Amino acid sequence: MDFVTWIERRMADLEEFRKRKSAIRERAVDIYEALWKEITGHVEEAERKGFAISTNGALRKRSVLLEKKNKPGQFFELEIILVDAKDRIRATGDRVDFFLDLDLCPDGVVCLKLTGNQISVEDAAIRVLDPFLFPELQG
Repeated sequence: MDFVTWIERRMADLEEFRKRKSAIRERAVDIYEALWKEITGHVEEAERKGFAISTNGALRKRSVLLEKKNKPGQFFELEIILVDAKDRIRATGDRVDFFLDLDLCPDGVVCLKLTGNQISVEDAAIRVLDPFLFPELQG
């Protein structure tokens, strides 16, 4: 009869945790880049449709700037940040403040989650931009 102690179970849990974190860290930048690419596609469309909007930023902290109506040179700002631990992406700024989590999904692939539920990169980009571009339609 095999008897597994709680220490052995917890050691196995710790090993699984480390593997999960490693997989997430390995894919974090790729997923962040995919999200940013999706966001910039929507920003380009918004610009073509008359929004005074642009993008800016660094490798792990990027911004979307939206000029305030009737206030030239003043902007609303939205930051998309790959958090230092590389297991979350934060959308924060005017009208927006929430996290997208990076996690291993049931198929073993790293994916985005919002409030514990898997979300596609496209849907995540829309969830980030919608309250920023259309605050009047929230709630």
